[in-house]
Amino acid sequence: MACFHDRCGERVTLLNENRTAIRDYSEFNHGLIISAEPLVNDVLFEVKIDQKMNSWSGSVEIGVTECDPTTLEFPACASKLQNGSWVMSGNSILMNGNSIVEFYGIDLEKLNEEDRVGVMRTSDGELVFFVNGEPQGVAARGLPSVLYAVIDLYGKCVKVTITHPVEREHNNDECLSCDSAESECELWSNSLLDDFRNIRLQPRQNCNTGLPLPADEVDTPIISNNSLPVMSRDRLRFHNRCGTLVKLTGNQRTAERRRPLDEFNNGVVMTHRSLKNDELFEIRLDRLVDKWSGSIEMGITTHNPTALEFPATMTNMRSGTIMMSGCGILTNGKGTRREYGEFNLDELREGDRVGMMRRTNSNLHYFINGLDQGVAASKVPEHVWGVIDLYGMTIKVTIVDRDEREEQNLITRRNTLLQDQHMIIGEQMLMDSDYCDRLMFHTNCGTHADVINNGRTAHRPNAADDFNNGVVLTSRPLKPGELFEVRLDKVVTKWAGSIEIGVTTHSPTELEFPFTMTNVRSGTWMMTGNGVMHNGTTILDQYGQNLDRLQVSDRVGVVRKENGTLHFYVNGNDQGPAASNVPERVFGVIDLYGQAAQVTIQDTSDCFSPDTVNSSLSNTTLYSDLRFHHVHGKNARICNNGQSALRPHAFGEFNDAIVFSNRPLRDGELFEVTLDHMVDRWSGSIELGVTAVRPDDVDLPSTATDLDRDTWMLSGCSVMENGTTIKNGYKCDLDVLTAGTRVGVMRNTDKTLTFFLNGESQGIACEVPNNTVYAVVDLYGQCAQVSLTSCGSPSTTVPPTGARGGAQAGGIVDSIGYPQSDTLSSLQVASVIQPPNHFTPDHIHRFSECHGKSIVLTEGNRVATRGRDLHQCLVFSAFSLGPGEMFEVSIVNMALQFAGSIKIGVTSFVPPELPSAIPYNIASIPTDCWYITGNEVRGKNKILHHNFCPSLDWLRPGDRIGLKRTHDNGLRIFVNSEEMGTAVHNLPEIVYAVIELFGTCTSVRVTSVRQVLQLSPTIASIRMQDSLEQVLEPLSHDDVKLENADPEPECTGEPETSVHIYEFHENHGRNIELSVDRKTAKRVASYNQGIVITSKPVTRGQIIEIKIGHLDNRWTSSLICGVVCCNPERLNYPVTALSFKRPCCILASDWISLNGNKTKSNLGQKLDMLTTGSKVSLLLTEQNQLQVSMNGVQLESISCELPSVPCYAVFDLYGQCQQITLLNARSENNEVVPIEQIPSTSVDQCDSQQCEKADLESREKESSLCSISDTNLTLDLNRNTDTDSNHLENQPINNTVVTLLNTPFTIDSSKKCEYMKKCTKFMKSLILPDAFFLSDEAICFCNGCYQLNIQDEDIYKGVSPEYNTPKGWVKFYLKNFSNTQTDKWHVAFYGTKLCVIRAILDRGQPLTTEQLQSCNLSTQPCEKEESQSTQIVFYPSIEYATSDSSLNYVANKSKQKMDVRTAFQLLVRPGSYSTQGQGDVFEWSTKETGAIVLHALLLRLQECC
Repeated sequence: MACFHDRCGERVTLLNENRTAIRDYSEFNHGLIISAEPLVNDVLFEVKIDQKMNSWSGSVEIGVTECDPTTLEFPACASKLQNGSWVMSGNSILMNGNSIVEFYGIDLEKLNEEDRVGVMRTSDGELVFFVNGEPQGVAARGLPSVLYAVIDLYGKCVKVTITHPVEREHNNDECLSCDSAESECELWSNSLLDDFRNIRLQPRQNCNTGLPLPADEVDTPIISNNSLPVMSRDRLRFHNRCGTLVKLTGNQRTAERRRPLDEFNNGVVMTHRSLKNDELFEIRLDRLVDKWSGSIEMGITTHNPTALEFPATMTNMRSGTIMMSGCGILTNGKGTRREYGEFNLDELREGDRVGMMRRTNSNLHYFINGLDQGVAASKVPEHVWGVIDLYGMTIKVTIVDRDEREEQNLITRRNTLLQDQHMIIGEQMLMDSDYCDRLMFHTNCGTHADVINNGRTAHRPNAADDFNNGVVLTSRPLKPGELFEVRLDKVVTKWAGSIEIGVTTHSPTELEFPFTMTNVRSGTWMMTGNGVMHNGTTILDQYGQNLDRLQVSDRVGVVRKENGTLHFYVNGNDQGPAASNVPERVFGVIDLYGQAAQVTIQDTSDCFSPDTVNSSLSNTTLYSDLRFHHVHGKNARICNNGQSALRPHAFGEFNDAIVFSNRPLRDGELFEVTLDHMVDRWSGSIELGVTAVRPDDVDLPSTATDLDRDTWMLSGCSVMENGTTIKNGYKCDLDVLTAGTRVGVMRNTDKTLTFFLNGESQGIACEVPNNTVYAVVDLYGQCAQVSLTSCGSPSTTVPPTGARGGAQAGGIVDSIGYPQSDTLSSLQVASVIQPPNHFTPDHIHRFSECHGKSIVLTEGNRVATRGRDLHQCLVFSAFSLGPGEMFEVSIVNMALQFAGSIKIGVTSFVPPELPSAIPYNIASIPTDCWYITGNEVRGKNKILHHNFCPSLDWLRPGDRIGLKRTHDNGLRIFVNSEEMGTAVHNLPEIVYAVIELFGTCTSVRVTSVRQVLQLSPTIASIRMQDSLEQVLEPLSHDDVKLENADPEPECTGEPETSVHIYEFHENHGRNIELSVDRKTAKRVASYNQGIVITSKPVTRGQIIEIKIGHLDNRWTSSLICGVVCCNPERLNYPVTALSFKRPCCILASDWISLNGNKTKSNLGQKLDMLTTGSKVSLLLTEQNQLQVSMNGVQLESISCELPSVPCYAVFDLYGQCQQITLLNARSENNEVVPIEQIPSTSVDQCDSQQCEKADLESREKESSLCSISDTNLTLDLNRNTDTDSNHLENQPINNTVVTLLNTPFTIDSSKKCEYMKKCTKFMKSLILPDAFFLSDEAICFCNGCYQLNIQDEDIYKGVSPEYNTPKGWVKFYLKNFSNTQTDKWHVAFYGTKLCVIRAILDRGQPLTTEQLQSCNLSTQPCEKEESQSTQIVFYPSIEYATSDSSLNYVANKSKQKMDVRTAFQLLVRPGSYSTQGQGDVFEWSTKETGAIVLHALLLRLQECC
C-alpha cells in the first residue's frame, strides 16, 4: 500500500502509518513529502486535501522527481527541486524549476477540502495529472522510468492523506493509447494542453483540425459523411515549449504573442520536430501592430527546443542559428548577408507568407509569397528545427500548406500596388462615400486599449490584468444632435467600476491620454457610475441609471443638442439633461474602465423617422430583413444600409473581405446575393457558406476557408468543413461566375446545406448539425461587390383559407418564422411542441369578432379590411396576450392618397359583444391603452417616447409589425422582426392587441402563431415554448378557459397528437460516439462515462423510447435512466448518472438517486435483464410521476415532485449496455400497459407505489406526501448509505409506503395566498433582472402557509443550531453563480434596504460595514477601525438582521401604508466567521468574501398602524 517516505520536510509530521502528512500551521513552506516507493506505470498516486487554512497564499503542489528520497536534501518548496523534477504548481508545469507549460488543467489553488489531486506516469513515458479523478492532459513526455511522487504542503494546504491506488484503464478517457485512426489523430493534434480536456469523439468532428492536409498525405480529397481523413502524425506544428509570451492555438499550428501593445519580444517559437530535406516550412502573417519597429524573423537552429533556454530574441543566439531579419541574413547573431532577396520582412503585410527549405544539397532557401529568394546559406547541418521570432510588429502567425492560388494573388497585389495607387484612391473616394462620415474610433488611444474592426470596436486586450488606460475617442467631432452610442460587448467581473462615456474638446491627435478620463481638467464632460463630472469635478451626484451595473449587450450613448445641452442615453432611454453650454466642437469619449472590456459603435441611421433631417433611406432598404453584419474583414465595406458589401481596393487587395449575415438563417431560408462587380486581376472568386459561430466571436482570418470552427464553405467547386475539403467536384463552381449572377445558400429543415445558382438548387453539399447558423460571404479575388437580393424569406408560410400556399394579394407571402435578434440573451435554442412547417389554421392568431363598423374580416378572421368609412376602424385580437407571446400583422393593401398609417398597441379593454360599444378610435378607448402612432409611443393620452422607432408611416405592403408581451409585463415592438425596444412596462395581467386601420393602411393580415396548442383531452394543454422563461409562467386567462372547456368529440380515426422528434445532445459523456443524425449513441470504451441526454426537454404526457442495440456481457449491471432538470449546454457529466447533484430522478437496477442522495432500491432490478432489441421508455406525467416501461410493460411509477423547469431525459450506457437508439416519441396510449389504481391493501402490487423525493438545487422546494395505508417508514436521506440499506432490508417493503422528510413543496399558482400575491407583485415592481432568480415562483411563510412550507426550509443545508425560520416572510430563490458546493454550509440572514438590493445582486456578496455607510462599492477602508470596516456582518436570526431595514410603502390602488422589510438569506462556510454577542442576540462577521453565497431574497409586507 502506498505511503510517504520517512524523510520529509522539516515542518512535516507523518501520521496514520505514513499515509497522512500535516504541516506546522505557523509556516507556509518546508512541507515537502515524497512517496516511499517509485511510481508504478499506469497506477495513479493520489492524495486528498484534508485541511486548508486561509492565512497564506498558494496551495498544494504535486509532481514527480528522479531524486532518491534517502539522499535528497529537501528544499523549502517543490518548485526548487532540480535534477529531473516535474511539478504542477497552480495551473502551470515546472521542469527543474523552469516553466514549460504556462496554462495547464485546473488551478490547484482553487481546490477545496475533500478535493483530490494525483499524478501518474504512463507506460508510454508520459506524465498526466489528475484532479478529482479527471485527467488534465499530458504534461510532459519522455520521462525516465524511475520516478517518485512529490507532494508539497504549501501555503493554504496543511494536511493530505493518500487515497487507494487506482490502475487506470487505457481508453479514450485519458487518451493514453489509441487503437483507431481517430484516436491517433486526437493524440497528436490535441496534445496542446488546454485542448486536451475538450476532446469529444464524434464521427464527423474528431479529426477536423481546421487545417488543410498536404497533398502527399491524403490518398483522396473526397471523403464520405461517415469516413474521416487520416492525418499524418508528423505534420509540422509548433513545439509546446516556447517564449514566455507566446500562446499556441489551432492544434499548435498558430502562435500569438501576448500583451502585444506592452511587449515586443519574448516571442520565439520552434517546430515540434526537425525539418526534413526539401520540406517547406511556411507561415502566414495573421496580425500586425503599428506600435513597434521591426517585424518577423525566421530561420533555423540546431538547438533542440526541449533543452533550449529561450532568449528574448533569436538574434541573440551565438551558436547553431541562422536567421533572416529584415532583408539580411544573420548567422549566430552576426550579419553574413546585408541584402538578400527581393523582400524586406519588415515591410510585409498581413496575409503575406514566409517560408524556408533546406535542400538535399545542404543549402537554405527562403520563400516569400511562394517566390524563391535564392540561397541564403550553405552547408547547413542536417538536423535543424524551424524558428519563428514574433518580434516587434508581428504578433500572430499560422503554419500553412502551400496554396498556389493564394501565392499568385499575393504577388499580383505587390506588383500592382504602386502602379494602381491612383486607381485605388479614386475607388476609395467613389465607393467609400457611405463611410466617409461614419463615426469610428480614432487609432490614437490609451496604452491599454486597442481599436479593431475597422475602427468600429475598441477593447482592452489584457482586461484581466489591468483596469485603466482604456480611453478612446471618436475619429471626428460629433455633429449637433448626433447620437454617439456604443454597445457593451465584453465585461470582466474582476474589477470595480465600469464604462464611462462623455465628450471632450480635445482632439485624439493632441490629447495626452490619461489613466482615466475623469483626470482631465479641461474641456471634458463624463458620465461615470450614476453621476456626471465636468473637468474632474462632480456636478451631478444622482443622475440616471448607474453605468456600473450595465451588462453585456447594454447600450450607452451621448448627444449634444443644438442648444448646447448634453444628454446621456442608456439602452435608448434619455437620462435627461446633464450639462449646458457645451461647446459645438466636441469628440465622443469612451473610457474602458474596470469591468468594461470591449465596446462597439452602434449605427443609428436605421432608426431615423420620416421627419428626421438626417433621414435619406428608402423604404426598401430600411425594412429589409436580412442585411450584412457590422462585423467584417478589414478590406470590406458595408453600404446601402447593409444591403451591399464591397471591397473598395479591388485592384490592390484580394482578401480580408469576409462578411456575415446580420442574423441567423432560418431553416429553409435562402440567403442570396448578386455579383455586382468583378475584376479579372486575381485568381479565385467569391466563397459562400455558413458558420455556427456568432460574428462578434469570430477572430477574422484573411479568407473564409481559414475559419476553423463550425464553418462550411463552398470554394470553387470544393465543399470545405472547418478548412478541410470534404467534397470535390460539386455541381456549382464559384470561380467561373460572372457579374450579374445570383448565388445563394440554404440550410434545409433536415440540417443539410444546399447552394443555389440563379435560383436553381445545385444539390446537397453537406450536413450542418448546428441549430443556429449565419451566412458567410468572402469577397475574394475577382469578386469585388455583392448585393442582397429580395429572396431572403423563409420557406414556411401561412396559406390563406382554401388555398395551398400561393401568393397572396399583392404578391405578398407572409412568414410565421421569426428571426432571433443578434443579442446574447436571444441566442437560445427554441423548444417547440411539434415539428416545424406543420401549423394548422387553428394555431394562427386571429381577430376578434367584435370590431369597428367599418371593418370586414375574411379568411377565418385573419385578414381585416377597412371599408369606405375612415372612422370606427378598430380591431382586437381574439385572445389576450400571454407572457412571451407575440402578436404580429403584415400590411396587405394601402391607399397612398391618405395621410398617416396604422396604429397598433395593447389595451386592457375587453372587446364587447355589441358593435355599438366599440370606441370611435384608439385614442378614445376608455380603459388603459398603450399604442404606437408614427414614431411615438402613447399611453393614457400622453406621449411616452419620442422617436421610439422608424415611423409606421413608412410601412409598405409586406412590411410587418409585432407586439410581444415579455415575462416581466413589458411590451416590446418589432418591425420586420427587428426589435425596436421595450415601449411600456408594468402591463396589466390581461391585455389584448388593438389595431386601428388609419390613413394609408387599409388591410392587414395576422402572421403570428398562438402559444396554446389543442392536444388530446388526456394530455394537459401545453403552450408553445420559445424560451426557458415561458415554461416558468402560469397559464394565461384564456389558457385556463381552454383547459376547462369541454373536449371535442373523438374522431373515428387515430387521434392526432403533436410530438417531439427527439435526438441526443452533442454534449455527452467522454466515451460516447453519436451517429450523424444523433439518434444512436454508442459507448466506445470502458464501462462508464457513457451518459447521453436529449437535446430537447421531455414533454409531460409523451413517451420517449429507446431501443437496446448492443450488449457486452463482460461487464455487470446495465442501463441507467431517468430525468434531470438542467440545460445540457452547461452540464458537466459525472462518471455515472447516479452522481448527478442537480434536481433529478435517476433509476438504476439497485439504486435510486434523487439529487445525488442515493438509496438502495430494487425498483429497477429488471433493467439488468435487458437483451439486444429490448425497448425502454420513459413517461413524465402531469402529476410528476416518472413511469419506466420495458418492452411495453410498466416496471415502476416513481412520484417525484420536479420543479417547473424543463426536464431532459438522460440515459447512461453503463456496464453491459453499449448502444442505444432513440425511437420516435409518441403520446401516452394503450401500447404501454396503463397504470392502474391499485388498492393499498394489495401486497403484491404495492411495490410500484413507493414515493421518492426530488430535491432541488437552490430552488423552490415541493412537497410530495404519499398516502399511508398500513405503516409509515420515515427515511432520512442524510444518513450513511450503508445504514439506510440495512434499515430497508429489515422492513416489509411490500406493505410499506415510503414518506421522505424535507420533501420540496411548491404552491400551485391557483392556490397562492393573497399575502404571497402582494409580495410577488411588490417584488416585480422593483424591476430586478430575472437572471438573478431561479424562477418567478416563491415560498410563503405566512401564518396560513407556514405549516405547509416549514419542511421546505434548508435543513439539508447543514443548518446551525441558532437557525431561525423566517416566519411571516416570502422567499425568492437566487441562482448560485459561484458554483460552490454549499450542502453543509450554515444559514444566516443579512438585512438590507431596497436601494442596495441591486448592488448586492450585482456583486454577488453582501456589503461591508463601510460600504453600507458610504454607499461606495469600491471604497477603501478608513484608517480608523479598519478591522471593522472591511467585515461583513450578518445574523443567525432574521429578526435581529432586519431590525433597522424597514421602509414605508403606499400601495397605488388601495392607498394603504405598508411596512416593507427585505433581507438576504445567506449560506456561510463553517469556520469562516466569528461570533459575538451574548444572551439571545448573536452577531456573525467575516472578512472572507468567498465564504458567503446569496441563497434567497426575503420580503415581508406589514400594514402600518
